[in-house]
Amino acid sequence: MELERFCIKFLARPETQIDPQESIFINIFQEWIRLQSLPGVLLDVADYRHVPEGPGIMLITHEINYALDRADGELGLYAQRKRGHGNSLKERIVDVARATATFGKLLEADQRLEGSVKLNGGKFYWMSNDRLLAPNTDEAFAAVKPELEAALQELYPNQNVSLSRVENDERDRLCILVETENPVDIDTLAQPEPAAVG
Repeated sequence: MELERFCIKFLARPETQIDPQESIFINIFQEWIRLQSLPGVLLDVADYRHVPEGPGIMLITHEINYALDRADGELGLYAQRKRGHGNSLKERIVDVARATATFGKLLEADQRLEGSVKLNGGKFYWMSNDRLLAPNTDEAFAAVKPELEAALQELYPNQNVSLSRVENDERDRLCILVETENPVDIDTLAQPEPAAVG
């Protein structure tokens, strides 16, 4: 499947106690842009807090848009892929999952948040953002499933992982819940640090 546009949302752990609407995230994301703290081309911070049930404060990059999201009452780190690496859907899923985990690792470690953000590296939603290539149907789920399973084998070696289609309105996006049998820290999925030279 040549699907390019999709989203991933890693869910927050129950102990996460922070309002994603807090303006502190504007300061954090602006600093990350200035310091180029993430891979990719970091562009801007967008404030959508005025939009009811919107994405709140977003970090916009050339490849992925990131936000802390409370859709359907579930807080999580949401990432919307626009473009990036990977010749296959499997490679693109791995790339976005690792990029999002790297974002999450930075959030968890930021001292300004005082440890209030904790993300579940072993539970996320995968959502199609292309209703033409991957509509909300059983057939599209069956087409996506092998690529997603291959990505999960790379992301979670030696783990039992379940995936299930989320029962939602047929007008909504195709949504798949991924969950590991054992807990996973978000930082174990993060992109590896570049090797030191010299």
